[in-house]
Amino acid sequence: MNFNLVGRTVIITGITDSSSLALVIAKECKQLGAKLICTGLGKTEFHENLSHAGLSFLERTYSDFTNTVKTELGEDTIVYPLDVTIQANIDSFAEFLKLNQIKIHSVLHSIAMDKTIRQGKVKPIMTISREEFMDAMNVSAFSLLALTQSLYQREILAEASSIVALSYLGAERVVSHPYKNIGIAKSALERLVKEMAMELGKEKQIQVNAIRFSPYRASKAGSAIEGLEEAELNCQLLAPLGNASAKDLAEEVAYLFRPGNRITGEIRHVDGGYHIRG
Repeated sequence: MNFNLVGRTVIITGITDSSSLALVIAKECKQLGAKLICTGLGKTEFHENLSHAGLSFLERTYSDFTNTVKTELGEDTIVYPLDVTIQANIDSFAEFLKLNQIKIHSVLHSIAMDKTIRQGKVKPIMTISREEFMDAMNVSAFSLLALTQSLYQREILAEASSIVALSYLGAERVVSHPYKNIGIAKSALERLVKEMAMELGKEKQIQVNAIRFSPYRASKAGSAIEGLEEAELNCQLLAPLGNASAKDLAEEVAYLFRPGNRITGEIRHVDGGYHIRG
């Protein structure tokens, strides 16, 4: 089937640098004709009482994000600072879109955070604090609902639009490398996908799906996970088709973003078939 995304506007979250999976997906969407709006973590008017280190981190992160987007996707790509832990920031983004009369046809949710992963080590579940658990759940799962709610309430999401969230096999099972706290958050994300697919599909024909991708070390997030190099090699060896590539993932996302799609509530796998192994 030949299709394109001409005339469609796509929100891309989760680009941090040139190694981001979200950037590969953004490039695929742009190649198919989509107009892109990219959000990245950065300092906003809603950040208060920041330490010097916190301010420097946000400024550096947003600078890296904007430089990557403008270099890789073009100077005309719209960028917006977005911290999904601050509802007022999410709402200001939605108001920006409404003010500029921008209708959204697709959203990529590629946001995750887990403070229990530090310097390549993952904390055991039995040592995780309430704050660490809730922080991971807030950023990695609830942000999908919070962002969608804000767009939906302002009628910014077009009829029959498509939302895709990135997940991982560790949401379903204990995998060969430590995935612990973030895996629980991804489980919640996938459950949200199904509930949202039912409600939004019934109300406005909006599709909501998730994709579990192969172990991937090239991204900044992937490189921080303990044991992921071994998992990547293991998947390449044991998956019927070997590891999927970032390009494979991008093409699947674009397929779900295509006009006329009637796929929803799915937890799809782009992992070379690795998930079928016991």
